Amino acid sequence: MAEQSVDLRSTLSVLRRHRLVLAIAALIGIAAGVSFVVLRPPQYASYSQVLLPQLKSTDGQTPVRDVQTEIRIATSDGVFGPAGQTVKPPLSVQAMARHVHVSAPASDVIAIQARASTPELAKALAEAVANAEVDYVTKAASSLSGAETAALAQRRQGLEDTQATVGDEIKKTQGRIDGESPTSAQGQKDAAVLAQLTAQQASLAIEIDTLKTKEASGQPDSTASILSHASPAKRPGLVSRSIGFSLFGVLVAVGLAAMILTLRSRRDRKLRYRDEIADALGSPVIASVRSRVPRAAAGWASLLEDYTPGTVDAWALRQALHQLVLDGSPVGRPHGDRGDGAEHTAMSITVITLSDDPRGLAMGPQLAAYAASSGIPTALVAGQRHESAASLWAAFSQGRSEVRPGLLVDAHPRDGHDRDGHDVDLTVVLAVVDRRKPELTELPESSVAILAVSSGSATAEELALTAVTADDVGSRIAGIIVADPDDLDRTTGRLLQHERSQQIALPTRLTGVPSTGPTGTNVAGLRRRPR
Repeated sequence: MAEQSVDLRSTLSVLRRHRLVLAIAALIGIAAGVSFVVLRPPQYASYSQVLLPQLKSTDGQTPVRDVQTEIRIATSDGVFGPAGQTVKPPLSVQAMARHVHVSAPASDVIAIQARASTPELAKALAEAVANAEVDYVTKAASSLSGAETAALAQRRQGLEDTQATVGDEIKKTQGRIDGESPTSAQGQKDAAVLAQLTAQQASLAIEIDTLKTKEASGQPDSTASILSHASPAKRPGLVSRSIGFSLFGVLVAVGLAAMILTLRSRRDRKLRYRDEIADALGSPVIASVRSRVPRAAAGWASLLEDYTPGTVDAWALRQALHQLVLDGSPVGRPHGDRGDGAEHTAMSITVITLSDDPRGLAMGPQLAAYAASSGIPTALVAGQRHESAASLWAAFSQGRSEVRPGLLVDAHPRDGHDRDGHDVDLTVVLAVVDRRKPELTELPESSVAILAVSSGSATAEELALTAVTADDVGSRIAGIIVADPDDLDRTTGRLLQHERSQQIALPTRLTGVPSTGPTGTNVAGLRRRPR
């Protein structure tokens, strides 16, 4: 269950990070659904039904009709063939199969659905198939073959013609007898002929009745009939059909996009959770802050001038300063007498970031701006540079200047007292290293090093190489500031892996390391500049 929860959380995290891709996929699905409806508009449909004859019982048992067999008969050449020849233009059996669908809602009912591009053709097809089905079933139910039925009908017709001729002869003979003497030779002869004709007429009547009985015995007791004639052809509305296909297109497109994004994320080795980042470096996460990333030099200047973090981010930065300058970090060094008999201490923090990580790069300026806004005289110094941060370095082009009360921006590292007599209690040095070939020049003396990295911007190998490079110049990374943590990240990074194994997992995300300073000190235990 734990593995399933992790997988689900990772999948949701991937989908949330690519919300724009999913939105584009949804728009593509909608466009595909509407285009399909426009290019292939719905056809007109007409319906008819045929009632099949009742089956004769045998041996006292009620026979059971095979529905699938009746459907196959209704879609056979014997039905589709004659039906296709009755419509205009005539259609082949293959064409009829594309336009007509046959089903059986009940064992003795055949439902016919005909579709066509015009309402007239759809209705004609439904009616033609129903009539063809009735004719086929009626002929199939007869016990006589077609040839036998035709021969009987032809024989009966011949006898009826002979019977009519004999009747005419009887009338003529009867007319002659009425004008003759019964005792005359001619009268006696006509009487004998009349008797013969009357006997022949009776014989023909008996034979005709026999043929009619034989024909009737070959016909079924009940035949198929049309239960409902073809209905007026209609088609579904374009709006409802467009909505349906659009929803289907959205489901397919978003589903495919989500599957591709999930599969690609499994190959992505970049670290997104704070515990993973802390384990890769062997250093705890001291703050998690939302970044404000300028796009040009003017934007960096504006950030330094007016950056004011929200309550959560301000508390995280406050705790980071407590952690770095009060809790045993070797960052203080004597700086001389201020003239009022009090000796103060200048602090130095080196913020290391990786190339091509603008969100991590913003952490150094945001930290310096917050410290200055909290009353700590601060200097932001451009240390090791990299071309990926060119817009930030452009903001340092004016040399040493005070961009806001308590914040100096300098292009070169200095001590805590500048040539103009400005006192600086905190120096924030920016160092941007190449993530592929990290190199660090000698860091400022007695400076504590921290790493600023954004969630999902670096792999464990890149972070480890950066830590080794910093260690080679004699500076261990004391802490990590994570920029823009993942929304689904419920880890803190405060404890390393061996420490977490002895702790109970926390259900909510924290933004920093709790720390308290002596009573009466400011956010970093440093003196405040009077306002």
